Amino acid sequence: MTIRAFQGAAGCGKTHRLMQTLMDGLEQRPLQPGQRILALTYMHGSRRRLDGRLRELRLAFECSTIDSLAWRIVSRWRGLAEHLDKALPAETDYEAVCAVAGALLEQPVVVDWVGGTHPIVVIDEAQDLCAVRLRIVQALAARLDLLVAADEFQCLDETLRPNPYCSWIMAAAEVETLEIPHRTNVPALLTAAAALRAGAVPQSQRPFEIRLAPSPAFAGASLSNQIGWYRRGGSVAILTPSAGRYAKGAVEWATLNQTSRNQGPHRIRWEQAEREVVAELLGRLTLADRCNLAEADEAIGKLGIRSVIAAMREWLSIQQRALGRQEVDRSEVEDVLRRVVSHGRRFARGDVGGLLAMTVHGAKNREFDGVVVLWPHDMGGDDEAKRRLLYNAVTRAKRWCLVLVEGERLLNRPPFAV
Repeated sequence: MTIRAFQGAAGCGKTHRLMQTLMDGLEQRPLQPGQRILALTYMHGSRRRLDGRLRELRLAFECSTIDSLAWRIVSRWRGLAEHLDKALPAETDYEAVCAVAGALLEQPVVVDWVGGTHPIVVIDEAQDLCAVRLRIVQALAARLDLLVAADEFQCLDETLRPNPYCSWIMAAAEVETLEIPHRTNVPALLTAAAALRAGAVPQSQRPFEIRLAPSPAFAGASLSNQIGWYRRGGSVAILTPSAGRYAKGAVEWATLNQTSRNQGPHRIRWEQAEREVVAELLGRLTLADRCNLAEADEAIGKLGIRSVIAAMREWLSIQQRALGRQEVDRSEVEDVLRRVVSHGRRFARGDVGGLLAMTVHGAKNREFDGVVVLWPHDMGGDDEAKRRLLYNAVTRAKRWCLVLVEGERLLNRPPFAV
């Protein structure tokens, strides 16, 4: 059992180094028939990108989130979990599921069951792992070969300071530090990222610019002009720390209006986090606490997302045909809805181009030709958190980045001032 660990700033090729090391190892010790690489991340966006990199290598692999793996382990070994006095949690109670999975993987029979099919584990973006998810990694590392990459500064969760993964890996393995940037060679972008990482002031100089945009309409016009002038067929992400009034208003303006310089309107699609999708769908679900199947079917038909409607109607059909049920509880329907959304996100493929709006958290471990950052008044967190947020947004860009700031007073505070 070996651990190879890599760290480095955004865009320094940590994922590339993971793949390179993996291929070097497989030359020395190829996979046996029936074996696959197990690739894990915390967030679905990171999983999609890691999945793409492994497909390029034409390897036998399985790529999932750690939460997904945890649920499979808990479902498969629920009898042992009961023997260990671990109650079976709901599938969507992710941290509770991970806690039980970690305890199970500490049992030799369980981790050897994983290792029989997956002798090598590859983990990207490990800085986002909380203690219960890290416990899963530690249990796997005790019996399997582990390749792992992380960057503590890209962790956006303030509760993970000091970072559990970084504290563990420094004691568990020798960590290789990568220092040469590969995502971009644009000096202004590299200088801005280095300043944010060092706690210094990022300097506005093309193609990295910081501009005051004091209203959603003003920001929308600036956003629209930037897309028209700089896109040139490339991918563009509109990133924001929080999808509130300012960001949504700016994006809406750019999708509905043409600027005085004849740019726009533009088709921009919002990407939502899983919890946001679930909350929106639950808000549309008009059901009594107890209802018959026809009422449930009618309510499900109004959810507006065809894939979700089809999966939930299939569940209703099973309740009737296989179980002979005539009624269901609203709480059951809500639980199924959460599972359907989670499974859909798990297997969705990411967009490779176009105009996308999302939170900074949703853009982690992704890259775009251009990035527009919408920085609103209603920013939470301490100064360090704000620097990390802007750093994560700016470092998604390969060619250019525009930061639009809602209020002038924000320009005199971190991350725009010391």
